[in-house]
Amino acid sequence: MTSDERIRAFILRLNEAWQAGRFDEVADFYHPDVVLLPPDAGEPIRGQAAVVASYREFAQAATLIGFQVTRLDVFEFSASGGSSVCHMRFEIEYQTAGQRFRESGLEVYVVSETSDATQPVILWRSQAVLDAEEIVPTAATD
Repeated sequence: MTSDERIRAFILRLNEAWQAGRFDEVADFYHPDVVLLPPDAGEPIRGQAAVVASYREFAQAATLIGFQVTRLDVFEFSASGGSSVCHMRFEIEYQTAGQRFRESGLEVYVVSETSDATQPVILWRSQAVLDAEEIVPTAATD
């Protein structure tokens, strides 16, 4: 398996874990000092525990209806000793506070892969909502 394939599989496993609510496993994907830039351009979320808490908070506040990775590109930087930048396009549908939303977005990950680690780790992640719509129920979909 190439480094590109390992990183792709790693990001897909992360998405499987959070969707299944395996938050202790989600922690293993992140470096202890990770930084996450949220889609609302709010304050950066710093540290593994805080990032995992953000997944838990979403799961408690929303019901996930669907999530799909629509594109995943990996850009390796061999000169940096095993670092990659990943662009992941996705579509998500969820319900929260009685409202249903459909969004498409982009997540950017900086991933470090060292020869002595059992798996890569995410050092930095940003999220951007590219398109969002509220789904208004109709009589036919209620």
